[in-house]
Amino acid sequence: MSNINFLRKQLYTSIDELIDDFKSYLTDDKNYFSKESKLPIRKLIEFILFMGADAIKDELYDFFDFKNTPTTSAFVQQRQKLKFEAFKFLFESFNKKVHSTRNVLYKGYRLLAIDGSSIPISHNPDDIETYIKKYDKYGQVCKGYNAFHMTAMYDLMSHLYDDVVIQGEPHMNEPGAFNDMVKRYEGVKAIFICDRGFESLNSFVHVMKKEQKFLIRVKDIGSNGLLSSFPEQETEEFDIDYQFIATTKQTNEVKKHKEIYKFMSNCSTFDHFEENNPYYPVNIRIVRIKIGENKYESIITNLDRNEFTFDEIKWLYGIRWGIETSFRELKYAVGLSAFHAKNRNSIKQEIYAKLLFYNFSEKLIRSIKPRKAKKERIHIYAINSTRAFHSIRIFMKKKRGGKRPPDIESIIANEIEPIRPGRSDTRKVRKQAPVHFIYRFQ
Repeated sequence: MSNINFLRKQLYTSIDELIDDFKSYLTDDKNYFSKESKLPIRKLIEFILFMGADAIKDELYDFFDFKNTPTTSAFVQQRQKLKFEAFKFLFESFNKKVHSTRNVLYKGYRLLAIDGSSIPISHNPDDIETYIKKYDKYGQVCKGYNAFHMTAMYDLMSHLYDDVVIQGEPHMNEPGAFNDMVKRYEGVKAIFICDRGFESLNSFVHVMKKEQKFLIRVKDIGSNGLLSSFPEQETEEFDIDYQFIATTKQTNEVKKHKEIYKFMSNCSTFDHFEENNPYYPVNIRIVRIKIGENKYESIITNLDRNEFTFDEIKWLYGIRWGIETSFRELKYAVGLSAFHAKNRNSIKQEIYAKLLFYNFSEKLIRSIKPRKAKKERIHIYAINSTRAFHSIRIFMKKKRGGKRPPDIESIIANEIEPIRPGRSDTRKVRKQAPVHFIYRFQ
């Protein structure tokens, strides 16, 4: 079985499972999907999964090949019958089905990066979940904006999204979202790799209780972060084991020995104190890396120094950048920056649909080798992901009367671009604002 056929089988098996229990995902028990509708539940799901960034009407014409095409209004009414949790189920179900075939490990560990990204959505000042007020230089309230915040877990070796938490931007809590994902995680050994926004002693202990590993960049020595009272070291760079005790007490002993005790001013931010015991011992490893003239990065981890050297810690943190690259592809190549809805439930449908389409496409792309050159090249070539996403979307759309590409894997193998490591002036991608909603809705 070809790679594309295997992935299509897993995807459509997940869709079948959803349809068998679709009543659990209805927004209203009285609203059912009619078999006579131009957009019954199966077509609706497929349409949303493979929708691009064009206006809804253009997307409908493309999907139905201009034959018996439903109206924009009919599509909007149909999608409102379905909870966004339906697409969350598909995302999770598809991941489980390909999980055993996608684990690429480093020293027996999955490398899971966690990071957050803001997702601007349509303006609505009355939506307190997503509305952020803005102020002018005089302190007066001016026009704000609405946004969701997506905290995602991304497998750096297989290049797939593993889990996600969606929150309103004003109320986003990245360490809390991270803790939720760690609690849900079931699988082989993993190293959770995060940037400074996830500096949280509470999170460190959550990972250790799960018997997993973490590697998280924190504020440097002398800042107001976890290392604020860290004892002075003889060298600028170092790699040491450090033990301290988290406590809610403010005794003279605690105040006198800040290098031993870490006072937790609010026990609600630390979930691990036992009843009648306000002390919790913590063992961590601190690695401080020089990155430039008087510039340093500090990393806290629980990786065993006998298994992971100083240089490996630097490398592991460096590859975290892969999740940043994936966010860019997800927003601009897959189309997460172009929603076709104002309704918050419908927007979440599209977020999970885009994540699923990204995983489906990346799984296929990573299984294909770029075509061999007829003559020697100066650069190494890799598959052009943006072109591949576009080709896969065309291939997967259920066109009526149209033809699918005869061999999608060969087409993707031919869409290549050079890799130029060490460019002195790297190609910059200009940040794009979301495409105007009215344009997409026509």
